[in-house]
Amino acid sequence: MKKSKLIISLSIIVFLTISPIISSQSINLIKEEPTIILVIGFGPFLNYSINPSELIAKELNGEIINRAEIIGLPVQPNLSNFTESIEIVYQAIVDNNPDYVFSIGLAASSKKIQIEKIGYNLKKETKDNSTLEKLIPNGPCIYFSPLPALKIVRELRKVGIPSKMSLFGGFSLCNGMLYSVLYYVDINDLNIKSGFIHVPLHKYDKNPDGMELETMVNATRTIIKVCLNYFS
Repeated sequence: MKKSKLIISLSIIVFLTISPIISSQSINLIKEEPTIILVIGFGPFLNYSINPSELIAKELNGEIINRAEIIGLPVQPNLSNFTESIEIVYQAIVDNNPDYVFSIGLAASSKKIQIEKIGYNLKKETKDNSTLEKLIPNGPCIYFSPLPALKIVRELRKVGIPSKMSLFGGFSLCNGMLYSVLYYVDINDLNIKSGFIHVPLHKYDKNPDGMELETMVNATRTIIKVCLNYFS
């Protein structure tokens, strides 16, 4: 009887001694990895010597928004070979394992922030005898971005930033990037939320009707916050 009591007492002492260690290890095991957000911006193209999307990506690089780490990646647009630019983003996804991918491009004719909702499996590259053709031969006709476009637009308008949801982003590289990233996420079964944002021209001396860079950067911050809250 005394021996049994002694064994029980020793067991209790051992449990009380190691339980804090077990608890500490358990906490470390369940500790969440930081949320990673990849923000893609394009460099200058055609007659546009300044592409605000590139400046936005550079401005946000290294920022922390709602405990999410921002990686800003400028990509040189190749309008005659979309694959070259798209492959850079594919590699960035492999290297950084992001939770979100926000691609940003210039819509020179727009005066509003546009949240693109649909990516089309069509492209028209700027090269000789270019015709409208499929981006990915065996891919679906369209992909819908999971980003809550209407909610984003409402929040942007609340803070005075002109914005709208768009259902067609053209057949150039912007649409190509939107569709291709959604396709990549789909076929690789990745848990990544991805979408595309079109921004107006940058407001500078030669373009007084454009949008201030600070406004576009703040718009992107708002979009990120809305998505983090929406998908949390």
